[in-house]
Amino acid sequence: MAEGKKRSQDVAIPVEALEHVCNEIITIGDADLDVARNGRFCYVTHAGKPLCRLGYRGEVEIWDFAIYRPSRQAYSTSFEIFPLFGRVGECVRMALEAFNLA
Repeated sequence: MAEGKKRSQDVAIPVEALEHVCNEIITIGDADLDVARNGRFCYVTHAGKPLCRLGYRGEVEIWDFAIYRPSRQAYSTSFEIFPLFGRVGECVRMALEAFNLA
């Protein structure tokens, strides 16, 4: 790895980006939604169960998106019906609908 360059996994999410995610989650209006940060990812849960993962890609508005697949107990971007990235609110609403929670 070149000196001075960070791997994408090592990129810290800026405070303003975290605030944006939290504000978007609040706007959805579902008290069961929660967010936890780990590295460049924000993990969104619903009533304590995994829902989706948002990956910071260097901008506040658009995030990488992966939905949780209970059958694999992992996050996946391989579903053709879901986008690979998008706005926080749109992505979380899509995940809520996919799990019949909307």
